[in-house]
Amino acid sequence: MDQENRRALAERARYVGSPHHTDIPKFGLPGSPREGAVTADYAEQEKIKNPTCTVCPRKWARHPDRVTAVLKDAIEAGNFVAAAEGAMPNKVWARDPDDADLIYEAKLCAPPDGYKGYPLTKFQSRFNLPIELP
Repeated sequence: MDQENRRALAERARYVGSPHHTDIPKFGLPGSPREGAVTADYAEQEKIKNPTCTVCPRKWARHPDRVTAVLKDAIEAGNFVAAAEGAMPNKVWARDPDDADLIYEAKLCAPPDGYKGYPLTKFQSRFNLPIELP
């Protein structure tokens, strides 16, 4: 997909979040993590390769514009697998701007353009991504 089309998709994308990936209220959502949800740090410490659910770092709780910017930048950079020409990608991947070792996966959860996101473990980042991130 060319840069112009990626830019158009990025402009439409918005981060809506999910109560399942936060342990504190954020973006108007209650903190209601799924049973068994863990932080990426805890998963690493306990050597949990593929947790059922991960909780986002709390640093994002008061910065919806930053979260959306990370999502839009990842789409514009092409960090996704295109579903169809002109369609919003089902999944997008981005590095944390403050920690290049931490990768987030965003999933289209509120079509046509709303995403939720969550951190991946190092194992998931290394072995479960269908693309190589810069």
